[in-house]
Amino acid sequence: MRLLLSALLALGSAAPASAQVRAAVPGSVSVVPSFSPVLSPGLAPSFSGPALTLPSAPGLSAPSIAPSLAPSLSPTALAPIPALAASAIPSAAAAVPAALSFPVPAPSKDAGRPQPAGTSLKDLGRLVGMSDADAAAAAFDGAAARSALENSEPAALPLPLGAKSVSVVRLHNAREASGVIPHTPNTEHFINELASKWDKIGHLDLRVYRDSKGDSFRAVDLSGRPELAEHLPEVQAHEAALIRKIQLHAKDLQLVIREEGKTPDLIVEGVVTEMKSLFPGGELKVQLAHANEQVLAHATRHRLAPGAAAINLESRDVVPVDEVRGIINDYVRTGAPLGLASVSVYAGKDRQVFVRGKDGLFNVEGPRLRAKRTAKAAAPLAKPAARFLVPNALALAAMPDPDVIVRELTEPARRLRAAGVRATVTVYGSARILQPADARARLEALVEKYGRKPKRPEERKLVYAAQQAVEMSKYYEIARQFGALVAQEGGGEIAVVSGGGPGIMEAANRGAFEAKGPSVGYNIILDHEQGLNPYATPGLEFEFTNFSTRKMALRHGSMGLVYFPGGFGTMDELFEVLTLMQTGKMPRVPIVLVGEKEYWDKILDFDEFARMGLISSGDLSLFHFADTARAAWSAIVAVPAAR
Repeated sequence: MRLLLSALLALGSAAPASAQVRAAVPGSVSVVPSFSPVLSPGLAPSFSGPALTLPSAPGLSAPSIAPSLAPSLSPTALAPIPALAASAIPSAAAAVPAALSFPVPAPSKDAGRPQPAGTSLKDLGRLVGMSDADAAAAAFDGAAARSALENSEPAALPLPLGAKSVSVVRLHNAREASGVIPHTPNTEHFINELASKWDKIGHLDLRVYRDSKGDSFRAVDLSGRPELAEHLPEVQAHEAALIRKIQLHAKDLQLVIREEGKTPDLIVEGVVTEMKSLFPGGELKVQLAHANEQVLAHATRHRLAPGAAAINLESRDVVPVDEVRGIINDYVRTGAPLGLASVSVYAGKDRQVFVRGKDGLFNVEGPRLRAKRTAKAAAPLAKPAARFLVPNALALAAMPDPDVIVRELTEPARRLRAAGVRATVTVYGSARILQPADARARLEALVEKYGRKPKRPEERKLVYAAQQAVEMSKYYEIARQFGALVAQEGGGEIAVVSGGGPGIMEAANRGAFEAKGPSVGYNIILDHEQGLNPYATPGLEFEFTNFSTRKMALRHGSMGLVYFPGGFGTMDELFEVLTLMQTGKMPRVPIVLVGEKEYWDKILDFDEFARMGLISSGDLSLFHFADTARAAWSAIVAVPAAR
């Protein structure tokens, strides 16, 4: 019912923007509904180079071991976003429904904290002996259930590079396993088969790995239990045989439970590993490609470092080192994205490890390197050498939310068209410039307190800064006059657009608001200084979380860009637009710098850029100077393309 009322209210407010004005008091900001982007399909890599083909054995078939060659699509992949033209927005001939407003849920006290593994907190509550009723009550905060995972977290378990933490849960029966392992199409068979084999399993130690995004993946611990692999679901006989070979060289090993999407088989001493068996008639390059796809997809999904492949050459007693090395490096030279840092190849009792070197190619691991790696794995955890520490910045860097990016790129223009706006004029400037009355009041208060010429240096600085604020406040009035002029001349079809904050932005919005014209505020959420001013037309105020999308929205559909005095933010916007126009990446629309030319020459000596040969003299025609609101508007409408 609440959603229906919101829809009716939103649809009822689809009047032209010029009619949607409000009193100059702060109001609520429209919340843009979320939607999922369309994912672009991946391209299957091509392979070249010799194939290691095993001779066919009489009466032995060559089953298909690996899944399809089609690579997994990373959840973060985003379809190309249509370019946003900078030309004037066309009139909306067809009726565009107004966007619905949705209530924003209050942030949880655990917001941003990785959630524990499991189908639900209620299911996890059973692990600590709670009844269903108690578990349901605990699901509201998850404290007891979360404790079942977090308090059992070991201190020194090997962790895949890029993963944030690992927890261990001891499962005593199939019911507990069903409560912790999420029920998905990929895991349903595993869970059901696990229940039928539990009498041979006894118990399971489940490791829950969490990545930097708060997502998790799970693996069954096989360490010290080599026979366990034979009883686990989905482990074929040839895979169990390969696991036994791996356990001869690794003390810490887990079987990864399949997720949605491609998932590797094992985690071997903290390295995510895909198993492959090469039967007679099979090709090593194909199995290698399959293994790489599995590991790469999982590493991309969870932001992990490259992993490994373990390949068993059936019917071979010795690993053909040169042949295998050649096939691996031929695959590397195809340019396919690599998710592998090492490849372990088994044949009979022989084992050779091929590791990727600094040149990007793989070479066999020699005795010295193997001894060094083994000693490092067996040594207790120690502090890293103080020589140089490379941060795992790529794996831990936060990725922007694709839903938010698409929404912030498309929703503002849609709202403007629905409000009858055909073009915009964008105003940039400092958020710190005060309106004249406020600036004079601040100066008078300081003069009364410290005198007009204070003796103490810090007091002189305060008075001088207040005097400068009075001088700069004239630009507030010019911006206010300019906003009113655009609204009057535009007849409701040209919107004044600003960054939505105080200072110059507030002045431009205020002028358009008072003149009954469409006034648009694109506010950026900051910890200081920036807050949405109250002079935006209802429905045309927006909150942005990303500077990049806000920049694109500010100049989208603009017939003129007007810059008042400002700080780093204003200069950043100015030079980005100048660069885009200079390089032809943005149509040339009028750029107006408001203020005396002497002011701009003091701040930025553009002529000196040209004299030094850093720009061409023709680039100086990209912008115009104006010292009044009327002169700024005239510079915009004088350009044919802007009309």
